[in-house]
Amino acid sequence: MTNREKELLKLLKILADESKFKIILHLMKGEECVCNLAEKLDIERTLVSHHLKTLREVGLITDRKVGTWIHYSLNQKVFKKFEMLFLNIINSKNITGNCCVIHEACRLIKKGNL
Repeated sequence: MTNREKELLKLLKILADESKFKIILHLMKGEECVCNLAEKLDIERTLVSHHLKTLREVGLITDRKVGTWIHYSLNQKVFKKFEMLFLNIINSKNITGNCCVIHEACRLIKKGNL
């Protein structure tokens, strides 16, 4: 497995977690703080903070301090890189057929061919 394939797999595993994925979906709408995310997702603030830490460590989100609050937002550069990684790998594997591209890529990941 190449480095770019490993990098993509790492990001896909992180986004496969339901809570992390929901956080990303909320941050697509704009900047949020931990309290708002916890309320919207109906999960404990400490768990939201844990998920945000993971997302920040891999660069998917950024934060900025406003007084005593920290506001989180998507790192658009990393998401663009993630998109390009995904498309490059898909194209390099010559995925074709009637299946949607994402379904086919997931099938290959499960088989260990991507």
